[in-house]
Formats: sequence, structure tokens, C-alpha cells
Amino acid sequence: MNPRLDEGWEKTNVLGGNDPVVKTGAGKLHNITVNGITAVGDILVYDGVDATGTLIATIILRTAVQVSCQPITLSYDCKILTGIFINTSDNGFTGNITVTWI
Repeated sequence: MNPRLDEGWEKTNVLGGNDPVVKTGAGKLHNITVNGITAVGDILVYDGVDATGTLIATIILRTAVQVSCQPITLSYDCKILTGIFINTSDNGFTGNITVTWI
């Protein structure tokens, strides 16, 4: 695996309550870092440009314990075929996350 030490990973900061297309096209999802939580909820991550894509992960953040344990980084290192779409608005999460990808 190439950790891309020379070039680094691309990064996108996402505010909860928004549903951004982080990346379009093929690539790799590296990490998702939860930087801060304002309101607990779920973060859904799709291989696609909307919520009809293939679900990669459901990050469940529903208790006060998770609110106090930040930042936390989740590693995926998975191949993406269509893009990266993050859904937070349907699931109550508000906060701040950073997605790293290529």
C-alpha cells in the first residue's frame, strides 16, 4: 500500500447538517476524522454522488460518551468507484468531520 508520503491525501472538511459530494470519480477513501460533535446522530458514507450509491459505512454517534471522545479517526482505505458522498442531514448529526481521500 502506498501511504502517499510524498504527495499526501486530499482533504475535505464537512460541517454536519450538510450533505456534500466530497469527491467525484474513482479513487480511495482513506480516513474520516470526527473533529467535534454538536448534536449526536449518524454519518452515512456512500460510494456515489448521492444517497443512492453503495453504502460504505454508517458511523453511529448517539451517546454523550462519543461527544466527549473527540477527535477520533476511522480508517477505511477502500477503493471508490463513483465518488464519495457524506449524508448527515437525515440522521441528526451536527458537528465537524474531515475526510481524506485520493
